[in-house]
Amino acid sequence: MGYTTVMRVLRNMFVGPVVVQPPQVQGSQETRAQEYLRKTIILKQIMSNKARRYRRINAAQNITTVTVSSFLLFVGFYGIDKAATYLSRIYPTTRDEAELLYMLFLFVLFVIGTLHLVFRFPAKQSAVEKAVAALAALGNELEDSLTRGGNLVVWESDSKIDLIRTRYESIAENLPANSDREFLRAKRDLARKESRRPTFVVLPQNLLNTEEQERIVTAISFGSRTIVDVLIALREVDTSLYLGGGLIRNAVWDFLHGYRSPTAVDDVDVIHFNPDNIQKSYDEAIQRRLYGKLPNVKWSVKNQARMHCVNNEPPYNSIENAISHWPETATAFIARLNDQGGIEFIAPYGFDDLLRLLVINTPPFENRTDAIRSRIEKKHWMTIWPRLRTFFIRHQEN
Repeated sequence: MGYTTVMRVLRNMFVGPVVVQPPQVQGSQETRAQEYLRKTIILKQIMSNKARRYRRINAAQNITTVTVSSFLLFVGFYGIDKAATYLSRIYPTTRDEAELLYMLFLFVLFVIGTLHLVFRFPAKQSAVEKAVAALAALGNELEDSLTRGGNLVVWESDSKIDLIRTRYESIAENLPANSDREFLRAKRDLARKESRRPTFVVLPQNLLNTEEQERIVTAISFGSRTIVDVLIALREVDTSLYLGGGLIRNAVWDFLHGYRSPTAVDDVDVIHFNPDNIQKSYDEAIQRRLYGKLPNVKWSVKNQARMHCVNNEPPYNSIENAISHWPETATAFIARLNDQGGIEFIAPYGFDDLLRLLVINTPPFENRTDAIRSRIEKKHWMTIWPRLRTFFIRHQEN
């Protein structure tokens, strides 16, 4: 049985939906930042609920005040006797009853004014709205830090987390106390919002069509601020630069595992093919330009025209030929933005294995599977993505 036949059989074995809970990583700075982000989102929802309630109270209070004041002003100018006469046409009313009604409206106006002074709903509304704005700003900053590079941001020290904690506590300590009921309602509201968000569904039948496969990978890529920011930076520096498949591979596997937070990567591989200049200093110059675009990303630029020397292989004659010699089929692809703003892929082995969560060696690595095993273990793939399956296949010439 040849390489192509074996892979086709294996691919057809894995076409079902996959959703599992993400593994917990204890003690990392990213996890602490995500915890503060979660607290910020919940607290923001609690404050949003309070602000909405205060707005309703203030609106009802204002409408009631205007209505009652207008009625009292009208009766005051028109006179109680005439008002009693006209009311009698609708419902039999004596002067004493009309006067009592007038006094009741005065009492209501007095109560409204007293409630306004005692409970100070407008001031409370203003305070919680300011809190919502402050929490939104903190949440946006945390989301930017965690997702701008798909967890590529390099935390310099604990001082960053300490600053976030200080900002969070300074906001929280100035907020009114929250009840358990308010907390549970905020959780329900957030769950309801999450259920209304549009979802991208990968159906098993879509995995059988090459165009659908590319559309799925493109949609997942555009759904990541990380990947979009990186692709834009590459295009701004040089249109010949490609993003290596590792970052997109992680995003696809995260999506297929149901993970909401992106899995961290060690670096971002940038690929190009320039046989006219294979000096490492040329790649380093490109890296410096990329750092000028996204300084928090750990860039790794590799000219594939010289990588055959590193891999002890014959020279590659094209960029596609070079990436076909990468270890796994699920990673052996590159991407860049095209002139129309879409994503252009070069994928010698397609996206079958990537979308089916299969780690399969490429033909050039049929005798180097130990290197792939070591790579899987070193990167903790099976721990991070437990639905992955590994198969090592020996390629046979026809």
